[in-house]
Amino acid sequence: MKQTKNSYLAIISILFLISSIQMFSQEDLSEKSFGISALVQDGQFDILLPIVLKNTGVIAPAIGFASVSKAGMDIILGIVTRFYLNDSKVKPFLGGRAGVLFFSPSKPEGSSIDPESTKDFVFGFLAGGEYFLDEGFSFGVEAQLNASVSDKNSRRFGNPGGFNMNTATAIFATVYF
Repeated sequence: MKQTKNSYLAIISILFLISSIQMFSQEDLSEKSFGISALVQDGQFDILLPIVLKNTGVIAPAIGFASVSKAGMDIILGIVTRFYLNDSKVKPFLGGRAGVLFFSPSKPEGSSIDPESTKDFVFGFLAGGEYFLDEGFSFGVEAQLNASVSDKNSRRFGNPGGFNMNTATAIFATVYF
């Protein structure tokens, strides 16, 4: 519980910092070239680096982290695309995501055997909306339909070596420079 509270406090602090940096920005998004996003999804925290594609969308390399209690740590590397459906203050979008999830298990106390690391591949479609407070700062939400291919030793999706489908949601905040 304390770890979750600290995670929320860190996210709120990052969002406050991001919003204070962009408080006086008056530039058009088409003049922006890149940004930084904080994305939260089911106990997972991702940092995205969106690159603006001529005001029609973004392509964003992503890195994420998730702690799994005392079981270990997830590191997520991926890419996200969003293509805007209009050019207004509220921009609905469609997009996709692809990534690799690396799980590094903790060594059990008293054990001399190192547990095996695993990697799972995730591909998905997303739809959502991004609300621009001004041209340099936005909040967004997205719904996802994801497919995953699990490592033969992975217990992440309850189907080692198998194919899985799931849905997810995420919220994010972005500062554009």
